[in-house]
Amino acid sequence: MKFATAKEIIQLLEDNDIYSAVGNISMNLNGTSVVIKQNDTVGNILQEWLGQFLKEQDIYFRPARGQTFPDFYLSEYDDRNLCEMKTYLANKSPAFDIANFLGYTNSLVSSPYRLDSDYLICSYLSDEFGNISIKEMWCKKVWEIAGPAIDYPLKCQRKNGQIVNIRPVSWMSERSKLRPFSCKEEFLVALYQTHLTYTNQARVSRAWLKQIVDGYQIFCGEDMAYKIDNFW
Repeated sequence: MKFATAKEIIQLLEDNDIYSAVGNISMNLNGTSVVIKQNDTVGNILQEWLGQFLKEQDIYFRPARGQTFPDFYLSEYDDRNLCEMKTYLANKSPAFDIANFLGYTNSLVSSPYRLDSDYLICSYLSDEFGNISIKEMWCKKVWEIAGPAIDYPLKCQRKNGQIVNIRPVSWMSERSKLRPFSCKEEFLVALYQTHLTYTNQARVSRAWLKQIVDGYQIFCGEDMAYKIDNFW
């Protein structure tokens, strides 16, 4: 059994000519088969496919149970090497959910190392016949795909004025005016500012931020407090 990081998994996929491969999603029921041409299920299917690929390559992973974060644990005895897989249609801007805002902010209190999780991102092409191929892949940290919105410190999906999910900016485009954050400290400050608008209670949001900074130092051995001061 071998161990690999998300970046190494991407390299292994590229070594196996993933960009030249073409596949499809099909279903067979009661003797009737159909190729699925809708894109709604591609993300989940690619995640299942990646799990099978890792098994065939004898690479260790533990899948998360249910819909919880992350998609893959890549370490056997701890929860540090976390990998979340995201996909989007290559001819559109990425609009996947990085995470549910409230769930993410709450989870950082008990799992501050989640800030260092890897995001394995695939853009894919899909044609009218149901053929699917991978166009590009990236391994990114959360602050490398998250960024500000025009009127907000953090780009999020909002419904009826309420913050729902954290959404990515176009990290792959140099022409995009809204660029990703430069580091996890800048991301955390934007997350705090958004948390403050959510709670409307400065004391609660300050306590939340302190818990994360203190917890991160305990779990990861890095003091972020003095770095955060650069982004106020």
